[in-house]
Order: sequence, then C-alpha cells, then structure tokens
Amino acid sequence: MHESFIYSINAVAPIFILAVLGYELNKIKLVSDKFLAVSDRLVFYVSLPALLFCEITEAAEGSGGSSAAALTLFCLAGILAVFLAALVIVPLTVKGNPQRGSMVQATFRSNFAILGIPLAQNMFGDAGVQRLAMTLPFCIALFNALAVTSFSMFAPEDKRLSPSAAAKKIAASIAKNPLIISIVLALAISLLPIKLPQLITKPLGYLGNLTLPLSLISLGAGFSFSALRGSLKLALVATAVKMIIVPVAAVGAAVALGFRGIDLGVVLILFGGPSAVSGYIMAKNMGGDHELTGQITLLTTFACVFTLFLSVFGLRFAGLI
Repeated sequence: MHESFIYSINAVAPIFILAVLGYELNKIKLVSDKFLAVSDRLVFYVSLPALLFCEITEAAEGSGGSSAAALTLFCLAGILAVFLAALVIVPLTVKGNPQRGSMVQATFRSNFAILGIPLAQNMFGDAGVQRLAMTLPFCIALFNALAVTSFSMFAPEDKRLSPSAAAKKIAASIAKNPLIISIVLALAISLLPIKLPQLITKPLGYLGNLTLPLSLISLGAGFSFSALRGSLKLALVATAVKMIIVPVAAVGAAVALGFRGIDLGVVLILFGGPSAVSGYIMAKNMGGDHELTGQITLLTTFACVFTLFLSVFGLRFAGLI
C-alpha cells in the first residue's frame, strides 16, 4: 500500500503543484491575463505540436501496431458511447437547449493533451507519453466532431448549423488543428527511410519542453473561485458524471476487456480527465451556455486532483497499472 501511495503522489502532485504555482503567480500579479493568452497560444500552436511530433517520431518504430490499434478503437468507441448516452439522458433531465449542449459536451470531452501528457509522463515515463500520443489525434478529431454536433443540435435558431455547414465546420476544425497536423506529419516522416538530423530534432525538443510548465501554470492561473458563484446544480451534476461515473464505467470496461499497464493508464487519463478548456470558447461561439461550461471546467479541474489520485492509487494497489 505504501508503494502505491507514493506512486500516486508522484503521478498527481507535480501537476497540482505547478497549477497552484500558476494560481499564486496570478494572485500576486506576476503573470498577466495578456501573458496567459499568449502562453496558451504558444502551447497550442507551437510547443505542444513540437512535443507530440518528437514523441511520435521516437515511438513509431516500436509502437506495437495491433495493440495500439486496439487501444485507439476502445477509446473512440468509449467516447462515442458516452456521447450517445448523454444525448439520450440530458434532454430528459435538462430543460434549456443552451444548457443541454454544454452538459452533453462536458460528459465526453476531456483535457486529454494538456493534462494527459504530464500525467502519462509521471506515471509511465516516455513510454506513457508515446502511447498516449498514438491515440491523441483520433480522440481530438472525434472530440471536435461530437462537440460541433452537440452544440449545433441544441443551438438557438440563429446559430444552428445545417448538416452541410456542420460537416464543413467539423472538417475545418480537424484540418486546422495544429496537434493533428503535427502528428500526421510525424507519422508520415516515420514512414520514410530517413532519420531527422539533430539540428531539427534538438530545437523541436527544446520547444516541446516548454509545454508542461507553461500549460500547467496557465491552467492554475486561470482558475477563479469567483467564477463558481451562481447556480451550481447543473455544474455539480456534470462534474459528478464526468469525474466519477464516466471514468468508473470506462476503466471497468477496459479491465474486463483485458487492458492493463500503460494502456489502462491511458484509458484512465482520457476518461478521468477534466473537461476541456477549449469547450468554453466553442460554447460561446455556438450558442451554448458558456457560463455553465466555464463552471464545469473549473469544477472538474479542481476535482481531478482528488479523483485521479484515488484512481491511480486504486489501480496501482490492485496491480492493474
């Protein structure tokens, strides 16, 4: 039990410490809102794509194709299953359409890349990051497609997209996503009989190293307890579903199907992570309840410190990871 406790602390605590540092730095005005906005763009468009590119090119040769395919298929099927379940249940329990779109998105879309990569690194080292990176582009593409679909279905008339317009928006969101572009490029280069020189890989590695500290500090700096004021009933329900019901169901199914070790860890990270920060922007642009989406994002981010620790501890103690 002692070993499982130490393992869990080492996996979750570094993430929490950097997020708290970001919160305190923002509190004493050492970082500004302008800096955070620039930092978020730098991570999303430059350092995170560089990190994923490096991890994919390093992992390509010994990634274990069939096993990686099985993990990816399970993750995609799980995301789709959660989405369809939410699509049936949420309209029966939530009255307003803007709230419905936000609630549906909150159940299936997680902050897979930003929090997933440091957690995979802490739990399994480079092998964990490489394994997660192999599933990442497919999950991100499905996240974007289902998020556009859910908000479009429940949007007000003036913001509701036709099927063709929704399809175009989905295609554009996938084609323009820098994370997907970087991984596709990495996979393409991995198929070539060449090895990239260090004058390319070294700078990319330096850029990739910026990802974890910048993203976690920014995540903590953006946390505001004042944003949680108001009606929290729906946000609390969504948080309970996202952080307890969904990961328990997904991890339970993965264990039943024989997933263990790194693969089971990736499943936990994907389904047990907090709601994606990008969901707030999409809710605001597509007629969803962006205030509710923001509350859910904050609550799930706060809750994940405890739920992920307990999950990692339980799976480690049971000898499953």
